[in-house]
Amino acid sequence: MMNCDINPHILTYLEQVEKGVACKEQKALAAHIRKCFAQDNIYVDAEQLEKYLGLVRYFPYERLFPWEEFLIALWDCTYWKETGRPRWKTVFSMVGRGAGKDGFIAFDGMCSIGPYNPVNKYNVDICANNEDQATRPLLDLVEILETPKHEKKLNKFFYHTKEKAQGRKNKGVMVGHTNNPKGRDGLRSGKVIFNEVHQYENYDNI
Repeated sequence: MMNCDINPHILTYLEQVEKGVACKEQKALAAHIRKCFAQDNIYVDAEQLEKYLGLVRYFPYERLFPWEEFLIALWDCTYWKETGRPRWKTVFSMVGRGAGKDGFIAFDGMCSIGPYNPVNKYNVDICANNEDQATRPLLDLVEILETPKHEKKLNKFFYHTKEKAQGRKNKGVMVGHTNNPKGRDGLRSGKVIFNEVHQYENYDNI
């Protein structure tokens, strides 16, 4: 008997994988997620998830891909009932070129530093081998915040420069860090994103 109902945004992707053409890793992931919802004492904060997904209206597309909604639901909105801590706090996402990785990071960053994340000073640090990889998601978010149609409204909730974006309510900051591990000492990260991790030559960055 299922311990927790599977949220529709999670279920949609699971069924696409189970009924469609998918690799063995995706099939295994789908089976694992079903097992976790059947056995673990967890829940999806559906209200938080819908608020996060509602932010997509500021981006130049109608909605996220099913895999992106699936990931936001699991990574950002699924918690242990006993502690309220995230069920999945580490995510490895391997996608092909052109899949929208940087745009997804920008969207996730907006959720994380935005008004719907109740955790104060939830900083998002993006690490990469070079400046472009480290700052591209940030610049994508800045472009959204500067969209003339939404700029006035978004300015009430976010402050930004070309180097950082900050949520006015939770004070979380999103920044990019280039290939200098020594410059990371003292960071107070709520979330660390390793962009283009396949290009890392060693574990120094991590």
